[in-house]
Amino acid sequence: MIKNKEEFSIFTASPNDSIMTCMARIEQNKKGGLIVIDDNQLLLGTISDGDIRRALLSGKGIEDAIHFCYNTNPIKCLDHETDALSFEILIEKKITLLPIVTSLNVLIGIQTSEKGHRFEAISNYVVIMVGGEGLRLGELTRDTPKTLLKVGGKPILQTILERLEYFGFRNIVLCTGYLSETIEEFCGDGSQFGLNITLFKEKDKLGTVGAVKNLENLLKEPFLVMNGDLLTGLNYRNILDFHNTNTSVMTIGCSNYTSKVPYGVIETDGVKVTRILEKPTYSYRVSGGIYVLNHQLLELIPANRYFDITDLMEEIIVQKKDIAAFPIEEYWLDIGMPNDFLKANEDYNQLFKL
Repeated sequence: MIKNKEEFSIFTASPNDSIMTCMARIEQNKKGGLIVIDDNQLLLGTISDGDIRRALLSGKGIEDAIHFCYNTNPIKCLDHETDALSFEILIEKKITLLPIVTSLNVLIGIQTSEKGHRFEAISNYVVIMVGGEGLRLGELTRDTPKTLLKVGGKPILQTILERLEYFGFRNIVLCTGYLSETIEEFCGDGSQFGLNITLFKEKDKLGTVGAVKNLENLLKEPFLVMNGDLLTGLNYRNILDFHNTNTSVMTIGCSNYTSKVPYGVIETDGVKVTRILEKPTYSYRVSGGIYVLNHQLLELIPANRYFDITDLMEEIIVQKKDIAAFPIEEYWLDIGMPNDFLKANEDYNQLFKL
């Protein structure tokens, strides 16, 4: 249990703290949430990563304070009950942080569910698409698969695998194609990364999700599908947990994309000019190449046919099933062009230290 108040800082937040500040603190403490207190250490509530993502989806910005979105009725434990109840509460309620308070509701301790920062292993699979040729990267991928290009001194795929292992994932399927043998030789059975790696080689190009149809015997629980050329600071457990707390059959990890128009934009009503926007910037949520799918969606994927993830999304919408959006506010970079590759190498050492 943490009783030193100087150590409270990475586990607590003020209601006036910004969403950005809280996300950084959650990434630091690896507990998936924070305890909200006032200046006198009075317990006000708790806030989880999921609470923050839902606030972002409702239109809040990362500079907004959290006072509108935290849980004001948190699970807590009185100090005289700590020895008997605290661990039982953590296990029963499946929480990672438990506030320990006095009879006056003042925070005096924090019980955590884990020793250290490693995450408990889970059985959910992650399917990584690593079969692309990376044609836009030119000579860089002539003899090397894109996912094995070195960023920060190590292959992109190695960084992905190490982060997945860190967050508790153990079962990985690599869907290969171009220069498959090179990937197979690098990964082996995955034991060097603490993983169980299975390889599926596409004989014909099957699109961004078509190959998943061939994995029906493995994918019994909700599973992740992701591109093998991504660098992101995302805690992969958070998107899975977000999916599991919703009723959607699919969750899409969405990154922010901003576009600045270099001209004055004219808005009209018929021929009448109603507003002039000088060089405006527009922001969009775009697919971040990370998805969570329920097992039943495999029925919608045709066998041995080219099928993209967007085809699956359209079919889900036609069937009036729910798709959820999960905002990725952490670092995210799709390494598709030479400039992206250069930027990734510039960013790596600062951003990708577990």
